[in-house]
Amino acid sequence: MMKRARPEASGVAAGAPLPPLGRASRFACDGGRELFRLPGSDEAAARRLLAFGEASIGGFALGGVDDEGVWIVRRKLGASLAELVRERKGPWPWREALGVALGVAEGLAACEKASLFPGPLSLEGVYVDEEGAVVVAAPRLVGAILGAQEGGSRGGSAEISPRWTPPEQAAGAVWDGAANRYVLGLLLYRLLAGEHPFAGAGLRHALDEAAEREAPPFVDAVARALPTGLQSLSLRMIDPDPARRPDRASTIAQELGRFLRGESPEAQAARPPRERKPVETRARSAEEKTADRPAPAPRAAAEKPSAPKSAWISAGLPIGAGLLVAAFAFSRLAPAPPEAPRQEIAPLAPINATGTTSEACASCHPRQAAEWRRSVMAHSVKSPLFNGLESLIEEQVGRDEDCPNGAGILRRVNASTACRNRQSGLPVTGSGGEHWCVNCHSPAEKIERPLPAWDGRAGGDPNTRKPVRDLLGAQGIEGISCVFCHTVHGPVGPRSGGRGGYEGNPTWTSFVTGTVFPARPEDNRGLFGIANSGYELRNEELFLESRAPRPIASGSAGSPDAVDPLVHRRPSERADAYLRSSEFCGSCHDVRLFGSDVLGAQKGEHFKRLRNAYSEWAAWARDEERRGRTPATCQDCHMSSYPGVCEPGDPPSGEPEPECPPGSHFVARAPGVFPKGRAADNSPEATTVSTHYFSGVDLPLSDEFPNSLVDETTLDVHGIPLGARRRRDLLLRHTFRFEIDGARRGGSGIEVPIVVENVGAGHRVPAGFSQEREFWVHLIVRDRDDRIVYEVGRVGRPDEDLHDKVFVRVNTNPSSLDERGRPIGLFGADVRDGPDVPRWNPPPERGGTSFRGKGLVNFQNGFLRCVRCIGVIGPDGRCEPGPGQGFLRADRFDDGDYDIDTGECRSNLSLDHALFETYFPVGALDASRGQVRGPDAIVDTRSLPPNVPIRFTYDLDAGARRGPFRVEARLLFRAFPPFLIRAFAAYEREQARRGLRPNGPNVTEDMLRRLEVVELAKAAVEVP
Repeated sequence: MMKRARPEASGVAAGAPLPPLGRASRFACDGGRELFRLPGSDEAAARRLLAFGEASIGGFALGGVDDEGVWIVRRKLGASLAELVRERKGPWPWREALGVALGVAEGLAACEKASLFPGPLSLEGVYVDEEGAVVVAAPRLVGAILGAQEGGSRGGSAEISPRWTPPEQAAGAVWDGAANRYVLGLLLYRLLAGEHPFAGAGLRHALDEAAEREAPPFVDAVARALPTGLQSLSLRMIDPDPARRPDRASTIAQELGRFLRGESPEAQAARPPRERKPVETRARSAEEKTADRPAPAPRAAAEKPSAPKSAWISAGLPIGAGLLVAAFAFSRLAPAPPEAPRQEIAPLAPINATGTTSEACASCHPRQAAEWRRSVMAHSVKSPLFNGLESLIEEQVGRDEDCPNGAGILRRVNASTACRNRQSGLPVTGSGGEHWCVNCHSPAEKIERPLPAWDGRAGGDPNTRKPVRDLLGAQGIEGISCVFCHTVHGPVGPRSGGRGGYEGNPTWTSFVTGTVFPARPEDNRGLFGIANSGYELRNEELFLESRAPRPIASGSAGSPDAVDPLVHRRPSERADAYLRSSEFCGSCHDVRLFGSDVLGAQKGEHFKRLRNAYSEWAAWARDEERRGRTPATCQDCHMSSYPGVCEPGDPPSGEPEPECPPGSHFVARAPGVFPKGRAADNSPEATTVSTHYFSGVDLPLSDEFPNSLVDETTLDVHGIPLGARRRRDLLLRHTFRFEIDGARRGGSGIEVPIVVENVGAGHRVPAGFSQEREFWVHLIVRDRDDRIVYEVGRVGRPDEDLHDKVFVRVNTNPSSLDERGRPIGLFGADVRDGPDVPRWNPPPERGGTSFRGKGLVNFQNGFLRCVRCIGVIGPDGRCEPGPGQGFLRADRFDDGDYDIDTGECRSNLSLDHALFETYFPVGALDASRGQVRGPDAIVDTRSLPPNVPIRFTYDLDAGARRGPFRVEARLLFRAFPPFLIRAFAAYEREQARRGLRPNGPNVTEDMLRRLEVVELAKAAVEVP
């Protein structure tokens, strides 16, 4: 425990306030000191900072507890070593040089012992006062312990002069403890020799020399004055071969200590070791001269620059995001030098299930955390469209006069507050699958705290009906997080039949008949956990069983009682294998919606396949195995270097490659080629690692994913673009083969065959929410006079809808109700044909590989609704417009009789013609008719299967136009159709107006600015 005393009793008075650092308030004090004030609950953090101060890290030297909380004092730091070496030319006295180097080595050894990374070492971050006391500022570590947020790049190496950068890091390696030891070697060489080891070379040559040849020995006059072996140690620390360098900072500290203690034959009188008093008893002021350090060599007054107030922050490197768990890993620091008393850093409990976030993981795994932050996984539950759609479903599906606030059909159910079907008396709330959305978009919600049960009754608790993101804590809001993935144990087992335990959503329950329908047919063949959050979480996969502190044993390294500092477990073999499998991805990337699909029911499936990425992959993988090939897993493509990296050098073609920054070119990487790196900052060596960008086709729409992450133009150390846009484009542009295959004249017309093949994905494209992904062809044909003969698929702006259809009206106002209080026409659209209306034979939604006709080619899947004809049924069984009909697509139809249990569509039309396409995942028949419900069937046949060429042949009339004709085609992509965002923005604006969005609308029209039309491929030919 810290002593109870006020800072004034130790001569410390708070002066002008300084900018806070994390949880600490800061105040300037006389003599260049700083007072930090912390909440009373932060005593452990204060003790750790004081203990680190004993090891020359951070500079904290005094502390206590009073009525206001915890306080600690950082002493005046002195001048930075960068200033001193600029002003003090030539060699330093070797004892003084070793005193500085020893202080730095002790600090690095303390961090290594605690498995911490203090940030890249630089001369700007090392301070020496007039008495020779050394402080390594380590702002990253200090900020992490105090809970400061990210202040810049993780590595910080971009701010360090290349001349003080180790050769491995100059080549792109991650900055780690070994890099800091190398910089310490450069520092020692500079102080002893009076010059940088490669000072004679230009900057570029200096970097080459550091990587390829040994540093030159000291000049004779310097070498003769040194103890025997000191020059050898200095040169060994910067050997071009990393294997020859000291592998621990504690080893360096011990060697330096021996020289200062006179254990070398040539050493002079030893420097007396510094006395280290217990933290709680040190009450001397920073101005008192220390008696335990030798006086430094005399310096002229001009050689005594004073460090500016707060220089440790301005000169230090940026604080890395998520370093808070840095305080979790250490327990006791090694002695340096050995004769000095051991200094204890009190151990902190290992991370546990309560409150652990990615910030905790980032201190040891900063690369993974930084990549994850740039991924859609980190934004899965922050997604505006996810929250908008989930809220729409809960608020409007099943809404009636008994439950005017919505039935919460996919939220948690409480029998006493559930909305019920009036005829059956069965609960509608939760019947589609409790937390069906949340289980995959915020799986850590189960670890942190469950969402409340939905209450949609009149007068029910409005807090239960907030959007998902407004109900989550710090763990849940992280979406697909470190904690979730690394507490996964494997797939759930077979259904328990209501015996309890988490199962995800293996079934849905009919609120009409009470029948329970399975949604995982794979269970029948022993493949469990596919779809609808079929993962099993076990805390013991990540968190240590004991929550008691786990100190480091006092034995020497390698002895039986030496214990590594542990903050979490390694995964079990079962969990490790599952995390590397496509089946893990399949637990959430197959999504089965409640209600029997009209088309799927014919195959015995009583659910709707909303997303099929895993099932599509499994079909492709079986085909690969039949062909004698090993199929790539999801991880092989989305957590590797695939489809390639950017390497230095201009492209061989001389043409710029948009996926790579200027001065670099694309180099292909096959699926399953993983980069080399360190799993943690303190890992002893580089191994094969997985990337955590999870690159896909989305750019998050929310401003919480800043433009800086979208537009970053640089590369990571592996050559992977950091910017989300370039990673997306890299993936998409290596997915397709696209060509014009044999365009020719035919009579008075032109025949233009377009071939598109998915050659880069082991699933259909688009995947994911394929009903809302737009992949289409823009085709333009010009005659010899450059006049347009035919054009289709053109959009002038990213927020302009495709022209195969025209939205006359979209109803997003929930006020129109029928006699039972059910919304009518909500999220229905009055739609008419546009100029690009598709006229292909056969219709692509029926499947096939070859089509002929004209109009828009769009590989987007779709939603279907059971209808009956109120127009005229033609000879071919189609519903034709009757009198006064035909302007709108839906005006000849009315809702058919869809059976949610059986999937039967009762209509006066045959099944081929009884399904009408709608354009929202939940909605009505049109803007004035039909109740709000999900689709009755889902089209999944327009998307492109792997390795199957799909041919669309345009039959175009050239009339009297003269050739040659110039044909140009482009394959384009857009993540969401603009009409979808506009509709949700309008609905959310209305719900916010009604007071149902306490934190503002989930979706706004500002999000249209994030839409982009991406050119994936192009082709051109001339037809004579």
